[in-house]
Amino acid sequence: MTLRTRIAAVAAIALIATLAAPIPATAADPTLPAPDGRTEATAAASCWEVAQVDPDAPSGVYWLATPAMGSAQQFYCDQQTDGGGWVLVGRGRQGWSESILGSGTPAQVREPATGTAAFTPRQLPGALIDQLNNDQPIGALADGIRLVRAANAAGTSWQDTRFRLTSPRDEWTWEFNNQQRVGSFRIGNRNGTGGTTSNFGNDNGLIRVRTITGSAEGWAMGFGYGSDIKGAPDGTSYLWSPSTSAGYARPFTQVFIRPKLLSADVFAPVPAGGTPATAGTAVAEAFAQTQPWGVAGLGAGPSTLEGSNEVSAFTENVDRVFVGGNFTKVQRSAGGSGAVEQAYLAAFERDTGTWISTFRPVFDNQVKALAPLPGGRIAVGGYFSTVNGESHPGLVVLDATTGAVDASFTGALLNFLSGGVPVVRTLDVQGDWLYVGGSFTHAKAATGAQVYARNTVRFSIESSVPDAWNPEFNGTVISLDASAHGDRVYAAGFFSQSKGRPADKAAVLSTADESLTPWPVVFSNRTSGRQGYQQAVLEVGDRVWLGGSEHSLMSYRRDTMEMASSNITLAGGDFQAIASDGETVYAGCHCFGTNYEGATVWPGIGTAWTGAHAIYGSGAWSAESGEYLESFNGILNTRAGAGAWALFVDSRGTLWQGGDYSYSTRAGYVRQWSGGFVRHAPSDVTSPSTPGAFKAVRTAEGVNLTWTAATDDRAVTAYQVLRADRVVATVGGTSAALPPAPDGTLYAVRAVDAAGNRSASTPAVPAEAAPGPDPASPTLIDAGSTWATLWSTAAPPSDWAAPEFDDGSWLSGAAPVGWGTSDIATALDTSLSPRPLTSYHRHDIDLPGGAVALRFSVRVDDGVVVYVNGAEVLRRNIDPGPVTASTYANTAVSGTTAMAQPYVAEIPATAFRTGANTIAVEVHSNYRTANSHSFEMTVTAP
Repeated sequence: MTLRTRIAAVAAIALIATLAAPIPATAADPTLPAPDGRTEATAAASCWEVAQVDPDAPSGVYWLATPAMGSAQQFYCDQQTDGGGWVLVGRGRQGWSESILGSGTPAQVREPATGTAAFTPRQLPGALIDQLNNDQPIGALADGIRLVRAANAAGTSWQDTRFRLTSPRDEWTWEFNNQQRVGSFRIGNRNGTGGTTSNFGNDNGLIRVRTITGSAEGWAMGFGYGSDIKGAPDGTSYLWSPSTSAGYARPFTQVFIRPKLLSADVFAPVPAGGTPATAGTAVAEAFAQTQPWGVAGLGAGPSTLEGSNEVSAFTENVDRVFVGGNFTKVQRSAGGSGAVEQAYLAAFERDTGTWISTFRPVFDNQVKALAPLPGGRIAVGGYFSTVNGESHPGLVVLDATTGAVDASFTGALLNFLSGGVPVVRTLDVQGDWLYVGGSFTHAKAATGAQVYARNTVRFSIESSVPDAWNPEFNGTVISLDASAHGDRVYAAGFFSQSKGRPADKAAVLSTADESLTPWPVVFSNRTSGRQGYQQAVLEVGDRVWLGGSEHSLMSYRRDTMEMASSNITLAGGDFQAIASDGETVYAGCHCFGTNYEGATVWPGIGTAWTGAHAIYGSGAWSAESGEYLESFNGILNTRAGAGAWALFVDSRGTLWQGGDYSYSTRAGYVRQWSGGFVRHAPSDVTSPSTPGAFKAVRTAEGVNLTWTAATDDRAVTAYQVLRADRVVATVGGTSAALPPAPDGTLYAVRAVDAAGNRSASTPAVPAEAAPGPDPASPTLIDAGSTWATLWSTAAPPSDWAAPEFDDGSWLSGAAPVGWGTSDIATALDTSLSPRPLTSYHRHDIDLPGGAVALRFSVRVDDGVVVYVNGAEVLRRNIDPGPVTASTYANTAVSGTTAMAQPYVAEIPATAFRTGANTIAVEVHSNYRTANSHSFEMTVTAP
């Protein structure tokens, strides 16, 4: 028996004992079980607490829970090293994810924890690591961060490394290749101080940690050694390098932290009124949505123009999202499945991302800007000269349904400079005006006079006539935002003057008279002839956000235009797009490393920054506070490192980001092709309703809990049962059975959804005495009773239904048992392969007064056979003849029907005997991938 098998066996024995016996008391609180981590009900606050409860506890998998986590999960604990208490948060060789999402679930991280099968990195999400530390600052961990690294290719020698940070570090990050400052460290048996997490140590051999990721490392992130240590690019070497001659080998590494949390210190009794509802942060989901279509190919956009990428613009109208850029076709996969030539502008269904094949305008060059117009129209700007065979240099209005040119809009641009070709880089609509920015000199319409409009103009949406309002910028305008207040227009670009007045790359203009409001723009670098050009500007609430060259994104207070927050990214490039839903600000950049909050200069960002978080192509910030929201950090790939050049939040709250994206990652770490753009659903921040009619009733076996279902705007996925001070069980249905506890112990229940939002719990109540039996119909097996259940890929022994059969190793849990119905209390693992067709259930009843006829009411989902004392007494939806674990039910019954219409049968007294009797039931599915498979049974004496 392996160590892990022994741990699992001990956990199973502990669970059975817990279900059968009263909870052992602790000195701290006599109503609580000892937090030994063996079961969900006895989860410890940390691996450290497991070691304090049982100093001899072996290394292995334990249940851990903190108030920040909400409910318990299983993790691998190292209980041997330095007193134990280390929780494994990641392991792998080369190719670690630098996203806050990590690269795996707790189950994937803990199993396998080591060995060649563990070489593919699996990392817990950063939010979960923070929760394991009960949301306390990661930088304050007394034992820092611990790396266990293979020290030779065979994996027979190992090195222990520990380091602490001196730079600010509240939350966990997997982005180590940055300037987080290292304080003290110990690598093997060598101590030292200084360096950064990208590179620290005492030599160029084993006494070094190097997370720098470049060509020398095969662009594969890992916790590498120095240049003298070479690896091999094969599947069994514990030291990996892209070639046998390359240094900086990436060793197989385990990452541990050691929060020293004790339950008595972190948990507090559930208030009598219950726990409050909790919800996540209002920011787009980092995982991408399914993408059925994308764009591909590069068109005629200037190859020298930074930003001539596949996607440069979005807008929405008539329930569809329009995507503009430098692409040449739409297709369904990286291999070109379903490819159709459709250059520069395409329409997609807003809610599904499906390409709309009836919208087929024809442009001769790339689209750079889009804006919605009343009447089901869109304004389009860019580098084009013709649209649908007509001359429309730089600007056109289209019917949003058909793609036809809207002849009623006659506004046009002219350029008597730069070769005579007008170019539009930005569009915005506010009030009665269409604002246009780019590179041009004049504007006109079919009626009215031609007006001088140097690089910015506004057209009347109703008449198409250009207004005399003219800021007269002396350089290209890249971004315009007309304030929702109607009083201002913000501009960003390459200009330095407006009507001869200083306007250094950004300007605040009056919509009435083009007067300027002073804007003390903070430039990250204006030395060595650097321009400091700005590329994106947007007013959100009481802040104005400005992004541009030298890696800067700043927000300014609208009332004073003084800087309110600052961000500098390394490594990577400029910020080039900004969008918002009013609560969250999204900004795009060609940056693929770290966002340093509080930094204002580049490239030497100094030490004054206040936070360092991973960023890849785009990031998210609180519109109110300017705080960086590290949870939006998708796992993405780009074609050429351009990042996000277009961002847009549609009317349903979905974030669209476009540029040169090539791949994205969906929930479950599923990689998908994403041609040019990626969609992110709005996060679910709505908590479920509170469960109703909660009751806790003492029984001979323990405490039975029941409640009515909660509701949610999406779906309730589970219920968390609280006892005394924490969650002790997570169930899918509306009932649960717990072991006995002392009188006065308080219970509550709350609902949780897939996003982790939790409802307010029910009030905390003590268990009541069970009501007396109904003399007219005494109940021998009630709904929600505990059954012994076998769910296995192997068939049970032939005597499984016999009274003398020992079912002590079977799962013990409350009915309903199974999956697929809303009331499941004990869930069966549907990931078993092959999925079993049959589940087996046993329960004993006592008839001390002699054998009597009994009424069985059994759920049939999809077929059942019932035995009393080993003899069959009824079957339903099972063909006559022998029955095995591979027998299919002959009818498919929906879970809803099975719940609503149980099969009721009178079983004669001759089937029973005085004293103990065993009821055994086997439940069969009609097909292996059935949507539901559930069991519950009641037995009464009529």
